[in-house]
Amino acid sequence: MSSVDDADTVRERVADWVLFEGDRRAVAGCLALGVAGVVWTLVAVGVLAVGPGSSVASLFGSGLTSGIITLLTIALSINQLVLSRVFGSITVLVDRLDGSRELRQTVESIAEVPSSPNDPADFLSLIATTLTDRARGVVAIGEGTDWDPPTKLTSALRDLAAYGESLDANLDADTGMNTVLGAVLGTEYAQNMTAVHHLRNEYAASIPEQVSREFQTIEELLESIAVIRQFYKTIAIQRDLATLSRLLVYSGVTALVGAIAVTLVYRTNSATLPMTVLPVVVSVGIGTIVAPLALFVAYILRAATVARQTVSVGPFIPS
Repeated sequence: MSSVDDADTVRERVADWVLFEGDRRAVAGCLALGVAGVVWTLVAVGVLAVGPGSSVASLFGSGLTSGIITLLTIALSINQLVLSRVFGSITVLVDRLDGSRELRQTVESIAEVPSSPNDPADFLSLIATTLTDRARGVVAIGEGTDWDPPTKLTSALRDLAAYGESLDANLDADTGMNTVLGAVLGTEYAQNMTAVHHLRNEYAASIPEQVSREFQTIEELLESIAVIRQFYKTIAIQRDLATLSRLLVYSGVTALVGAIAVTLVYRTNSATLPMTVLPVVVSVGIGTIVAPLALFVAYILRAATVARQTVSVGPFIPS
């Protein structure tokens, strides 16, 4: 999945694009075009019949139309779900505000900055760069004092600094919310959190007090990443669901008009269009009607993928 580790094979890249990284409208468009292309091919080879004596009129007039209305009902349900997460009592809203302020103050204190950015990418970048600086600072303590840090500890700290650099490299000021979330979808933060906790306990008797405090600070930064990924997940999914409900209304109304138009093309024993045009009309009609379902599938795939990758909070990594 999308994280600071890039996909290695073409198959993984395609899967990442379909499940998470790709524009949902483009994914839905590919699905709808694929279905329309399959229908046109089957009609061209004679497997499907679209002539005046076929069941195209009844298919578009009853079955597909009822399916479109069902999708429009789903759009209403999605809107209700999004609104239920946005609205809240004063107490609930104040608690949310206090929680976000507390997290920002923690990061600002560790990063030693007067304020933290409002932009999600910049805020996560601040955590990443601070994490890198702190890890390198612990290594520098060992190089500038009589304390000789174990090779295992130094290696882990360098890996931690590399993780911060890699995380920051995947973030830009204009990065979208889903791209920012994609940078922390992986399990690297949890692995580093466990490694830091383990090293801190293993060498508790031998490391200087200053180094122990730095380890605690690094753990707090990794915990901040754990919280941020969950918060960003909530924002990203809510935005996606809100966009999905709007697109379902647009495409659903278009599909309903298309279904009615194709139905009216057919008469009892004839059609108002030449037989040579009917395969194209039916294929385009099917593609138009499938579009709302394709949008629903595309957005739900991303929401399910994000939910699966972020189901755990903290150093637990489900298999």
